[in-house]
Formats: sequence, C-alpha cells, structure tokens
Amino acid sequence: MEEKDKDIKNDVTPEQPAMEEKEVNLEERLKQLEEERDKYYDNWLRAEAELDNYKKRVQKEKEDFKKFAIENFAKDILTPIDYLEMAITHAKNTQNVEALIQGVEYTHKCLLDILKSYDIAPLNSEGEVFDPSIHEAHGVEERSDVKEGTVVREHRKGYKMCGRLLRAAVVTVAKAPEAKNEAVEQQVNNTEPKETKEE
Repeated sequence: MEEKDKDIKNDVTPEQPAMEEKEVNLEERLKQLEEERDKYYDNWLRAEAELDNYKKRVQKEKEDFKKFAIENFAKDILTPIDYLEMAITHAKNTQNVEALIQGVEYTHKCLLDILKSYDIAPLNSEGEVFDPSIHEAHGVEERSDVKEGTVVREHRKGYKMCGRLLRAAVVTVAKAPEAKNEAVEQQVNNTEPKETKEE
C-alpha cells in the first residue's frame, strides 16, 4: 500500500507547481489591474475637478469683462460731462447765450471725437436713399424737388460701431406728389357758377 501512495504522490506533484504558479500570476495581475484602475479613476476625478475649476474661472472672467469692458469709454466720457455741467452753471449765471452755444458745440465735438476713437460713427442720412436696414421711417412727405424714397429729414441720428449698426436713424422719406386728375379738375371748374355782372 505504501508503494501505491508513492505512485500517487509522484503522479500529482509535477502539475501542482504549475497550477500554483498560474494562480500566483493571476492574483498578481489582478492586483496590478486594480492598481491601474484606481490610478485612472483618480486621474479622472482630478481632470473633472480641473475642468470644473476652469469653467468657474472662465465664467468669472466673462463677468469681469462685462463689468469693466466699458471702463475706458466711461473715463473718456467724464470730460464732456464736466463741460456740460460747466455750461449749465454758466447759463444760470449769465445772459451771454453765444458763449453757452459755443460751449455746447465744443462738448458735442468732444463727444463725437470720443465715439470716433471707439470706431463709432454717425450715419449721414439726409439726401440718401431710404435703406430699411439703417433707417427707421418716421413719416413720408410729398416732395417734387427730390426723388421718391430719398431721406428728406433726419429726426434722430443713426450710428454704426465697427461697421455694424448700433442704432437706426429715424427719418422722413420723400414721396412723389399725387398727380391731380386734370379731367376731374376741369369738370369742377366748369360746374362752378359763373358770376353775372349787373348792368
């Protein structure tokens, strides 16, 4: 019987170390894959946090830009406001209307210069053909001295900024006078009672 046990031990022994070695390799591989998984998950969490921080930073920058985008424009506009305040004070203390007009004209020029420095320009509408993309019709006026569809009066100036419409001009547009029907006019003239002279 001892001989049989020896034979069994000899038969099992060569396969067991190979199986155990495979199990050890599989366990090591599993542990290695779990470590990689944890590493990738950690990297993903960090990337997610960085993206969230980036979105918050961009949002704050946009808000700051909105708040301070016109800061230089606001600073430039303060000087003409000072001029207007001086003109108001001067108008209250003097009867010299001419000086007041000059002050207001100078302030107007300063404001236009500031607008020009920001690539904002007024539209010149009078005498131009009505264009609904830059003009807003306030009314029409019968005119025979200009072509129909011509802007004859500007009620409020329009402005463009960097070539793009900022505000449409409010205008009055010429309309051809209605032609009177000569036949009707003649008929009216013929039916009028004639005055008779008393002799």
